[in-house]
Amino acid sequence: MGSWVEHPLDVSAFLEQFELSPAETTRLRESRRLLALVWLFLLANEETEHPRNPPGAVERQADRVLELLA
Repeated sequence: MGSWVEHPLDVSAFLEQFELSPAETTRLRESRRLLALVWLFLLANEETEHPRNPPGAVERQADRVLELLA
């Protein structure tokens, strides 16, 4: 998560490096959605008294989930 804050990954450009079948593309999209949602739940349950993630992490992850679900 922290690596996305300082050095955002251009996921589209990264994924263009691979030749995926239609089935692989679908499975990857579904897997990315699921993992993004898992991370959102993990970040949302963080203790507010002792945060481990940078400010705004939950909001950025929520935006990422919405983008992946669009």
